[in-house]
Amino acid sequence: MANFIIEEFKKYKVTLYSNNSPGHELYSIHLKLPSGEAVFKFVKGGSYSNSYLETVNNQNKYEIFFDVERFPHFIDILRYEGPMFFYFNKTDHHGYITTSDEPVGEGENEPPSS
Repeated sequence: MANFIIEEFKKYKVTLYSNNSPGHELYSIHLKLPSGEAVFKFVKGGSYSNSYLETVNNQNKYEIFFDVERFPHFIDILRYEGPMFFYFNKTDHHGYITTSDEPVGEGENEPPSS
């Protein structure tokens, strides 16, 4: 059994919360995965542990925490890049999103110029 999960995803959902107290989630990004769902939670203050739950019906749930200041970077990557992959290490519970290998200067889906 592999110690990591890597899956391509094609859909995501963003949630914005009204509670801005230290240690509370402000934003979340939900990734629809072939094996279930990954939830990236962006928090202000506090220290949280990433987790995953393997279910009997193969609908796994991953929960990964980031500092709230990183949220805009995730949104930019999700808007302008593709294909996208979710990665999770089951040993150390480290998770992230990544692109595939791309040619330098490709300019794929560049943001509109002002």
